[in-house]
Amino acid sequence: MDNSFEDNYKKMESLLEDLEKNKDNLDKSLEIYKEAKEIYNTLNEKINDYKAKVEVINND
Repeated sequence: MDNSFEDNYKKMESLLEDLEKNKDNLDKSLEIYKEAKEIYNTLNEKINDYKAKVEVINND
């Protein structure tokens, strides 16, 4: 997932909307959840990278 943070965030919002729309279809919901979890992990890694960069800047 090489998308920017913003692109991934928008995709996550879209997946959450899809999850709401498909809440009665368990198979589709699980598929959406799996994709959302992957994007969540990517977003979380990027946030941690940003935090580390901010800490370095603040310590200078």
